[in-house]
This record gives sequence, C-alpha cells and structure tokens, in this order.
Amino acid sequence: MHIEKNVYENITGTILNIDGKSKDNLQSPLDLVDMGIRHDLHPQVLPNGKYRLSLVIFAMSKEDKEVFYMVLNDIKVPYAYASNISQCVSLKDQRLYSLKLHNYHILMQDLLPVVLRCCMSKKVTSCITEVSNIMKAICGKVLNVKELEKVQDRAALTLCNLEKIFPPSFFIIMVYLLIHLPHEAILGRPVFYR
Repeated sequence: MHIEKNVYENITGTILNIDGKSKDNLQSPLDLVDMGIRHDLHPQVLPNGKYRLSLVIFAMSKEDKEVFYMVLNDIKVPYAYASNISQCVSLKDQRLYSLKLHNYHILMQDLLPVVLRCCMSKKVTSCITEVSNIMKAICGKVLNVKELEKVQDRAALTLCNLEKIFPPSFFIIMVYLLIHLPHEAILGRPVFYR
C-alpha cells in the first residue's frame, strides 16, 4: 500500500502541478534538451533570457483542477468502504488533507480513473486507468496466476505508454516497481499471506 500511496502522490502531484510534488518543472524540459529527445517539449528561450515552457498533455488547467476537487468533494461512497473523502478536500486551497493509507488505496484503485475522465485527455486517462487496474490485480484477495502473468505484460506496456506522456523525472523507483510487482505477487501469493 505504501507503493500505491507514492505512485498516487507522484501522479496527482504532476498532473495537478502541486508545488514541491510536481515532477514537471523547468529542469525537466532542460533534461529533455540534454538528452536530445521529445523536441516538442523543449523550452523556448526568450530574448530576455527567460524560458517559455510548451504546453504538456498531462497538465490540468485551473478550471480542470476545480472540477477535479469538486468531484472529490461531492463523491459519496458506501459506509465502511472508505473514510469520508469529501472531508479531506479543501476547495479553497485545492488540496487534499489528512488522507490515511487506505484512502490512498481507494483513490488509486477506484476513484482516480473516474475523476480524471472529466478533466483529462483520453490518452492520459487510459494510461492512469491501466495503472489502477494493475494495482487492483496485485492487491486482490484472490490471485490467479494466469491473470497475473497477463498483468505483468500489461505493466511493461503501460510504463512504455507513460514514458511517451510524462517527463523522465516522473519515473521514480516506485513507478518502475509496477513492472516487478506482478511477479512478486505470483511468488508471494495474496497480500494477507505476506
């Protein structure tokens, strides 16, 4: 579950451009220039020496952020499914406060794909939904070995698709663990046995 929390914070920090948590800052496009890849995301140098960053597909506008937090604020979940997530949402500050580990689990696996449908492009939403599905398959109470082998293949493809969208700084070690987790689940059996 700690991996889910870190992946969730990494995704939301980047798409919501949260100060201190976003992986999309000035250094990220400059790294792309140094590597010589993804020329469409290279920053433009203005005559006064400042940089103009190009628009990225995964960043939310101010209106999209308002919709994101509004949906989380208005969401109703069954009793004992999760804590009242709407109490953890601050519309004024546009932040999530006091989330427990189980809340991250519910947000990553169930709510994030639904919330992002209304405010992100289909390309980004489908990749993040696939990450959520991988997490669901790994954390299930019953594990099917054949299904986990398929999930292992999908995890590699999903990371390839994420690499086409997000900058290289997005890929911390927790994101790359998604490739190894299905194999670990095959070896270690369901979570409550580990």
